[in-house]
Amino acid sequence: MMRTSLLILIKYIGLIRCNILKLIGYSELVSKNGYLIAKPYSKDVVKTVGLNVYDVLGRRVGIIVDVIGRVDNPRLVIKLLDIRIGELLASRREPLYYVFSRQRRKKTR
Repeated sequence: MMRTSLLILIKYIGLIRCNILKLIGYSELVSKNGYLIAKPYSKDVVKTVGLNVYDVLGRRVGIIVDVIGRVDNPRLVIKLLDIRIGELLASRREPLYYVFSRQRRKKTR
């Protein structure tokens, strides 16, 4: 058990050092219908809509579906894969990360 935890931690530290995982914000609360509301680390969050969100251990938590709130104080709406993970994250106010992708697909018309 401890060995697997250590391997996950080593993998996580490696992803952070390689700048693959970027800090997106901190979890705040969970809605009843399975959405997590997070406070973003930076104000420029519109480009993150549609990206996958990961927790501290590198597990996929959900996907960013919307940005709500005022321009100077936005919040991220994350569709959770499992509501129990969201409740745990919100109670601990853990940081959330996203995978930095260099190429974004362009919409075809």
